[in-house]
Amino acid sequence: MQHIEADANLAVERYLLGEMSATEVEEFEEHVFLCPECAEAVKTGAAFSDNAHAVFKDEASRTRQEAGFEAVRRPKTPWWQRFAFPVWAPTFAALVLLCVAGYQRLFVISSLQNQLAQSTAAQSLPTFALHAVSRGTVQEIDLPAAARYFSVYFDVTTESSLGYLCEIRDASGAVRSTVPVAQRRPDGTLSLLFQRSQFPAGDYTLIVSAEGPQATEIGEYSFRLVYR
Repeated sequence: MQHIEADANLAVERYLLGEMSATEVEEFEEHVFLCPECAEAVKTGAAFSDNAHAVFKDEASRTRQEAGFEAVRRPKTPWWQRFAFPVWAPTFAALVLLCVAGYQRLFVISSLQNQLAQSTAAQSLPTFALHAVSRGTVQEIDLPAAARYFSVYFDVTTESSLGYLCEIRDASGAVRSTVPVAQRRPDGTLSLLFQRSQFPAGDYTLIVSAEGPQATEIGEYSFRLVYR
């Protein structure tokens, strides 16, 4: 289950209300384990539900207590006290929950749908060929402003039946992405697709290793991302 699907199906609300099948519960709980947003929503909703139950329980207890002493004459309650918060707490809680659900549907889900439409819209894919590292030179990759994704490809002369591991490191040496590739293309190249937002402008190094009991480095490519 993806986060967008969970929001669109109001999975959090249905989970808290017990309206999911056993299969849906299992899929949603696996998703919650990996999705901080849904986990926080479940935690908040559960706390809200517990508070609402406590309010209802207190209301019911107070009603029973009053019924037990109904024979005892009590002074008439002033009209303005009938609108005190404890009396309206269940209604207020329901209105808050309704507002939260409405906000998610009108704003959060709408925003996610727009993002999904943008990410799936047809667009050109800037593709660049990487060359082996040469001393003192850094290859520049100039990305158009509208490009959300870009692709690189490079030659691999070493054949590996177990596949390859491609590691992207930034200028500080920190690993920004690790991509396993099962096999080379028929022309002997590997191709990688990246999301622009994951890589700020700057210098990067791509290190390619052949998979095996002991990974063997077989290629290194340096490049600089430049955004227009």
